[in-house]
Amino acid sequence: MKYPVILKYLMPDGSTAVQMVRISGGTFLRVDENGEPVSEVEVSDFTMGRYVVTFEQYDRFAKSTDRKLPGACGWGRGNRPIMKISWHDAMAYTQWLSEKAGENFRLPTEAEWEYACRAGTKTDYSFGANITEEQVNFNRVENKTMPVGSYQRNSFGLYEMHGNVWEWCADWYDEYPSGKVRDPKGPDTGEMRVLRGGSWFVNAWYTRSFSRACDGPGERDHSRGFRLAGN
Repeated sequence: MKYPVILKYLMPDGSTAVQMVRISGGTFLRVDENGEPVSEVEVSDFTMGRYVVTFEQYDRFAKSTDRKLPGACGWGRGNRPIMKISWHDAMAYTQWLSEKAGENFRLPTEAEWEYACRAGTKTDYSFGANITEEQVNFNRVENKTMPVGSYQRNSFGLYEMHGNVWEWCADWYDEYPSGKVRDPKGPDTGEMRVLRGGSWFVNAWYTRSFSRACDGPGERDHSRGFRLAGN
């Protein structure tokens, strides 16, 4: 497995803000929920969070901005993935961290997320046709989230793209456009925001590289977090 290029960004006090992975652009075949081809998607170079944002990272933001700390269900905080946050919360965090670290962080587009998750594969999962409990936290095996980095990384060097927590994306949820598209960003308006990756309590079907979910941008749940992206 090729070792990824890790970019480390710092806070003003010298502590680590986030670790990002440099991802070279390319193309992938976008399919529907039944695995039927819909469009060919081209994605430009971008960076992606090596891990989802953790409680430790988000709590620092919440305390700095006088926000209520999200609950952790008694599972622990620290390096477990943040949860019980809305899409709006995630966006506020990206803006705050961008100012603190002097970089332009954001949520990934749905196309970027899937390209990063697939990591060059064409199978249902970045690990092949199936997944195991040693590779992914899913189907209530642990019955809770697990600390980031607990499972196998994909060939792009990204951890827990399948399972653990659903990840908010930038896009409004809608049907995919057909044909060839470059750097699609979804419609300009909508009612639901895209979620990707599955979580600790859903079955394998929902953790596939191309599985989709959605919810209102103001909703919070104990299975939803987010991962940063950048240019």
